[in-house]
Amino acid sequence: MRSDLRSILRGNVLILFLTWLLLSFGNNMVHKFDGVYFKALGASDVMLGYMGAITFGMMALLQIPGGHIADAFGRKRVVVVFTFVMAFSMLIFAFAPSWEYIVIGLIVTNLALLYQPGLFSIVMDSLPPDRRAEGFAITNLSSLPALAAPLVGGALIYYYGVVPGMRLGYLILFFLSLAAAFMRVFLKETSTPRGKGERPSPLSFFGVIRTADVRARGMIAVAMLFTSATGMVGYFLVIYASSYTNEVVFGIAMAISMLFSVVFGVVAGRLGDARGKEKFYIAGSLLVSLGLAVFVVPSVLALFSYAAIFGLGMALYQPSSNGLMADLVPLEIRGRFTGVYLFLSYLSTMVSSIIAGYIFRYSPTLLFTIASAMSLLAAMIALRVFLLSPES
Repeated sequence: MRSDLRSILRGNVLILFLTWLLLSFGNNMVHKFDGVYFKALGASDVMLGYMGAITFGMMALLQIPGGHIADAFGRKRVVVVFTFVMAFSMLIFAFAPSWEYIVIGLIVTNLALLYQPGLFSIVMDSLPPDRRAEGFAITNLSSLPALAAPLVGGALIYYYGVVPGMRLGYLILFFLSLAAAFMRVFLKETSTPRGKGERPSPLSFFGVIRTADVRARGMIAVAMLFTSATGMVGYFLVIYASSYTNEVVFGIAMAISMLFSVVFGVVAGRLGDARGKEKFYIAGSLLVSLGLAVFVVPSVLALFSYAAIFGLGMALYQPSSNGLMADLVPLEIRGRFTGVYLFLSYLSTMVSSIIAGYIFRYSPTLLFTIASAMSLLAAMIALRVFLLSPES
């Protein structure tokens, strides 16, 4: 196992792994509780839905130019610059006097995520081709120290109150993000920048879809549904759970979910490379659907059951999804294809997030039921694309 880790965790992957140790802890300390924080600053349930839409809308709009910039000007440069921007945006959340300032913070933070296609491409470029699913799963081990992060976040809220506790949490995230930005300066470029000469129209980016494998195109449809299902409930998980338990218990449940995702993810990644990533990709979607259905029940037992099932589902889905993408998309178009892939995923989640706020206000259980059904549909499409199509 130690030799396996050394063969994966070296060079760029090692640097990113170390930065993810910091970012994963900080993000899981605060973002699990954003819903109650934003509500404490005056946001309504409907406004939370629009905040989710702003987040995913910004991320969607920036993926295509992010993919172009990564391919044209160098992936490392994009990643480093915008990691610094992301770090300083945390100060907006830490000192926001009302929810309106949170909206500004969301815009700046998601502008910084322009680096996502470049970062994703660096990882794919740097992993051994025959061990990509396992490699992505091993990088998820960076989340292990973050298992305690939801407990810390819940404790901050419990002891200091929602607003003071979350402000302190965001200040800690700022310093962790700043350290990660400095570490990413030492990344090595993995592509040959095309330069400023090529300025294709935004619509031309979608041309990479035609050149990609039909199964890669199918993954876009799956991602649109799956990301919408998990993204639309994001702010509302803690709010719904807080109606029958406290933030500390919710934090423990989130830690369990992360534990399942990380530990079983490594095993699933290795088995996926050996026995076929497609099966794990489909099974993961099914388990996430089941977990969301269980969450509907307002009880602590259901909360912990959801955490275990959802975490296991993500353990199967994430490494296999990333590995399949790297297998099916040629290196020279990965930045642009990833940009389009993420653009469509986030665009669909933007729409579902707007609707989610209204649905949650009407019936919280209906929201989680709809999300469960969407993930189930994603699994059915994946089944059709990978196991029942002639190409498979």
